[in-house]
Amino acid sequence: MQVEQSLKVVEIVALGMDLPVVVDAETPLREVLQRMRDENSGCALVTREDRLAGIFTERDLVARVLGNEHALEQPVADWMTQDPDRVTQSDPIRKAIRVMRRGGFRHVPIVDKEGGVVGCVRHKDIINYLAEQFPEQVLNLPPDPDQISLEREGG
Repeated sequence: MQVEQSLKVVEIVALGMDLPVVVDAETPLREVLQRMRDENSGCALVTREDRLAGIFTERDLVARVLGNEHALEQPVADWMTQDPDRVTQSDPIRKAIRVMRRGGFRHVPIVDKEGGVVGCVRHKDIINYLAEQFPEQVLNLPPDPDQISLEREGG
């Protein structure tokens, strides 16, 4: 199967992602940041009544929180991106890529039919999948496949 075909038919669940940080909307931002740090995660999925309500990412931290001296004691709901774009486990990988590209995202929540959090697909998960499934096509390409070096590299 070719790369393009794989992205169209293989479901997101095949990516083998890590479990995301999931917190309640009323969790203090300080606690959310500590969990993200402890779990080496670039985002936290925020829930209300066990349904996805938002996402808090490193980008939110830099763009919204830094410089606000009282932010750490406030609930994460005050700082999260509300009602984020999402995908389901059965969506093809291509859909996650489209959502990421359209919104400029690195993390996209995965939900079930009721809106409950199932996981989070990261740009790294897609890159790892491509490198594992298609090593010859992905790892052996120069940055610009049409590039021809006119001079020898090195000293």
